[in-house]
Amino acid sequence: MHWLQSLDVSLFRFINQTLSNPVFDVVMPFLSGNAWSFPIAISATVLIAFWLIWKDRPRGAVCVLMLALILGTGDMFISNAIKTGVARLRPFAALADVHKLVKAREDVSMPSSHAANWAAATMILFIYYRRSLLIMLPLAGAVCFSRVYNGVHYPSDVMVGAILGAGYAAGGAWTINALWQWAGRRWFPNRWKKLPSLLVPELVSKT
Repeated sequence: MHWLQSLDVSLFRFINQTLSNPVFDVVMPFLSGNAWSFPIAISATVLIAFWLIWKDRPRGAVCVLMLALILGTGDMFISNAIKTGVARLRPFAALADVHKLVKAREDVSMPSSHAANWAAATMILFIYYRRSLLIMLPLAGAVCFSRVYNGVHYPSDVMVGAILGAGYAAGGAWTINALWQWAGRRWFPNRWKKLPSLLVPELVSKT
């Protein structure tokens, strides 16, 4: 276990210090979220959500619903709960000479909520729009890298966060679909006939 921790710290120092440069010092805080990037990200998310709902019903509407349900519950009840339970100090709170570029809400770091949220969003969008992976995967990877570069997470934090987010996104989508097939068939038969699957919403009945 000790050698894994040593490797984790070594990788962190390589990304956070050895790769440090003026260009990344500007780009990486933007990717992690700052005063400018948050409003831009929220505005873009709202616009994309409205576009998906308007352009590609019912698949777009179901995709947006899945994103809202899974990202909200996953961040609050899974990522944050594990982070509090593990209580691993962030690199800037545990190591000396950390190149810290962004603020953090708390001093615990495992897993990375940014990594979990981006991996979950990537997984959900992939379920409904396969080509979205070409955009979402590089973006998610860049955000994960930025969390280490900015000094607020170890590489293992983002790796665990990404695996966790992708996992609970896939499991959540399957669970919600299973609940809909069980409850919809019994309590909302007319709506269920029109939308028998939330994972394959294009199978909408025309009758």
